[in-house]
Amino acid sequence: MLDSVLLWDPSNFSEGNVTYTVQLKSLKSEFIDLCRRTYFTECNISSIPKYGLSHLRIRAEFEHKQSHWIYLNFTPYKDTIIVPPIVQIIPTKSGVLDVHLQSLPVILNGIRYSLKDFYGSVVYKIKIWMNASEQIIDNVTAPHTFHVISGLHPGITYCLKAQAFIEELNKPGEWSKTSCTQTTNNNIVGTDPITVTVIFLTVLAFIIFSSCMIACIYHRIKRSFCPSYSLPQHFIQFLSHPSHSSLFFESQPEGEDHNYDILIVLLEKSKQCNSELENKTINIKQELQGSQEDTFKPKEISNCTTLLQV
Repeated sequence: MLDSVLLWDPSNFSEGNVTYTVQLKSLKSEFIDLCRRTYFTECNISSIPKYGLSHLRIRAEFEHKQSHWIYLNFTPYKDTIIVPPIVQIIPTKSGVLDVHLQSLPVILNGIRYSLKDFYGSVVYKIKIWMNASEQIIDNVTAPHTFHVISGLHPGITYCLKAQAFIEELNKPGEWSKTSCTQTTNNNIVGTDPITVTVIFLTVLAFIIFSSCMIACIYHRIKRSFCPSYSLPQHFIQFLSHPSHSSLFFESQPEGEDHNYDILIVLLEKSKQCNSELENKTINIKQELQGSQEDTFKPKEISNCTTLLQV
């Protein structure tokens, strides 16, 4: 069943509060109440068959007085008034308007259907004109709820209205309210706040995603070509404390003379001890000649051990 509501004008009876009764003629040719003694000037008649012809009657009542019955015939499928669609206009390019249409749903047995699901052959008629002249410049028949109107003058305000049209019944719906908007100029996209927000969020998400990908790729390349490592602890200690001998030689100023004590130990006592000692003494004197003038004083120690002092 369609959600149908019967509306009527109030009675001009002024003696008191008037009530109304609405009845439906059944298949047995008997009238049954749909609304009884209601104070409202409307009655929900959604329970009647949607395709068949229904016979209705209505009268006004006050206490024991009643008006005459007013009869009417009603077929919901044919006689239901098609409400106007909701119109949204978006200027996208220079001289181009995108028109979005949204029809109210048809409610049948508590289930919502689109207008096309219920009637089948539904098209939308659109009238468009310049706001300044109010002269119709184009009549468009759109088979869908989205239509692009092109070839308009850039920077001009255009107005339009739309209606649903049931082709199989040749039944027009009501016209929508007039909606006006200005076309863009020089291919500049219109500053619709929803469009701007969507573009901003899309660009922001792309920047974040690209930054994460670049950082991930950079770290992988860095680990592949420049792996991180650390020296063992004993290497670090060794490098931080260089050998004393190196420090000693590096710290000796050039051109200074020093005295040295030469100690020679002979493990065997033989006749060659004195000769070897003399040869070594001569060699040492030659090496140290030019750096010192002192003489060597050998001292004999047991087991052919000799201490030479410089």
